[in-house]
Amino acid sequence: MLNIKPRVIIGNSSIFLDALRIGAALTVLYIHAFDRWFPTLAHPQYEPGEPSHAAVIIFFVLSGYVIAHTTISRNRGAVMYAQARLSRLCSIVIPALAITAVIAFIVKQTDPQLLAIHSRGYDWVRYIASGLFVNELWLFSAAPPLNGSLWSLSFEFWYYAIFGLWFFRKGGWKSFLLPVAAVLIAGPKIVVMMPVWLAGYLAYILPRPSLKTATAWLFVLLGLFVAWLAVTYIPFIPYRIGYKPLYYANQFVTDWIVGLFVAATLWILPTGDHLSTEHKFANVFRKAADLTFPLYVLHFPLLVLWRALFGYKAYDTAQLWQALISVLIVASLLGVLLEMQRPLWTRFFKQVLGAPKSTGKS
Repeated sequence: MLNIKPRVIIGNSSIFLDALRIGAALTVLYIHAFDRWFPTLAHPQYEPGEPSHAAVIIFFVLSGYVIAHTTISRNRGAVMYAQARLSRLCSIVIPALAITAVIAFIVKQTDPQLLAIHSRGYDWVRYIASGLFVNELWLFSAAPPLNGSLWSLSFEFWYYAIFGLWFFRKGGWKSFLLPVAAVLIAGPKIVVMMPVWLAGYLAYILPRPSLKTATAWLFVLLGLFVAWLAVTYIPFIPYRIGYKPLYYANQFVTDWIVGLFVAATLWILPTGDHLSTEHKFANVFRKAADLTFPLYVLHFPLLVLWRALFGYKAYDTAQLWQALISVLIVASLLGVLLEMQRPLWTRFFKQVLGAPKSTGKS
């Protein structure tokens, strides 16, 4: 393993990373709601720059960056890495699948036509596949009805697996067999998008340029602006997302470019400056950012449930914001409850994997 000095991510830099998470999650929520309340004003499918997909690219880059920080600054071995990653994913995804199934049942009773719009058949297979993180292997895409956003969590799972098997390998040519096997199981869709995730990892481990803090922040803002330009103006390369052959990985070259600019922003990001992590605002902001994961995996089924329970008036701005605020509140409350049950998942995977008893949160 590389001997890399960990970055000290505190203060304004930590707040910036949390702000990116919050901004990306709120973008996904708003776009998915807006496109349904104002269908003719939705982003045209034949034009580049779909905001919610760009938000997922930000999530992937941030994920690689955070995993680099976790494995380098708090490396506790392969077993603890697997326990932390599995407990984090399963503590949100498995309950989200159960909540989605309950919502689907309620919608079926109140507005079966609305449920039929989202159903693509073999619903129970899609729930099981998503719970096992195999819903995006190779050339098929099988997220459950009402929760297509779960496609990205399957990608995340395999990035964690491939990276972990490589990072914690023991040495010798045989140590490469497991990561290669994971790559072969994951298949082309997941693998062609992995450079986006790895860009976040490289943004952490590469030596940061020596810049004054003010200059670094100027480049950070410039990097975000260039990333926005890339999202807005670079066309689909090679294909339009959401269709065969690679579905959400169809524009992987475009996503590489966008991910590169986002990662460059994180690479330049100054660390260890000014505001202490003990500052009350920083702590509150971090807790808010921690709720972006449950918001991401629950927002769409909650939007559908809102429509089924309260009706739907197209092009009604007031109703759109009522739905947005309601979903944000409910998803946040559910997120708090899901975070409270995470220790149960941690203990479960400790027993399954034989992890040491003393652990830290990651």
